[in-house]
Amino acid sequence: MIGINTHKWLSRSPNFKAGADKSLKVADLIDTITNQWDRGKVHTIFEPDTREDILKLKLSNVASRDRLLWKENKANKFSVRTAYQVALRLHHPQIGEHSLASMDRKMWKRIWSLNVPPKVRNFMWWACSNILPTKANLVQKKVQVDPICTVCGQHEETTGHILWECPLARNMWALVRGRIQKTSSSKASFFLLMRQMMERLSREEFLSYGL
Repeated sequence: MIGINTHKWLSRSPNFKAGADKSLKVADLIDTITNQWDRGKVHTIFEPDTREDILKLKLSNVASRDRLLWKENKANKFSVRTAYQVALRLHHPQIGEHSLASMDRKMWKRIWSLNVPPKVRNFMWWACSNILPTKANLVQKKVQVDPICTVCGQHEETTGHILWECPLARNMWALVRGRIQKTSSSKASFFLLMRQMMERLSREEFLSYGL
């Protein structure tokens, strides 16, 4: 069931009147006899601008179950690819839409074309999307943990730190042949670090990184 305050069912966030019951479902706003909006409830719960948005929505004459739509593609269906695009957009708001789309295509194609086990490709995707359960990410999720890296005890445990900047990680990368050790670690995110690697390294070197 679609919640009036927990799901995106309007084009903009709803404005509620003081004391309104925000736990209601959208179905609770519909008259079960006429199958039209219950104007009394709508007027009681929402401010005028939101009331107008709701009453503009036409309801079907056929009763059916609520369903969720994914608004990030024309098919309105969730896909890992579009979820990846959303993750990049959220983590890199300073990047323009056109540039982001181009970067996304190149990065996605390179990662998913690597001849490595699927679990390795998945891990690289998680790292680039900054959704690994690092201490820094756990703190952002309000988990009560010490954000400092348990390995070096000096810096915050971010994706970039634990996989690239931490002394232990640097020692591991020193064992990999090629130009990968010379890649700058001063990037704003692990995604941008990966972009730099993709642009500088050959396919074989990038493959050795994935392994």
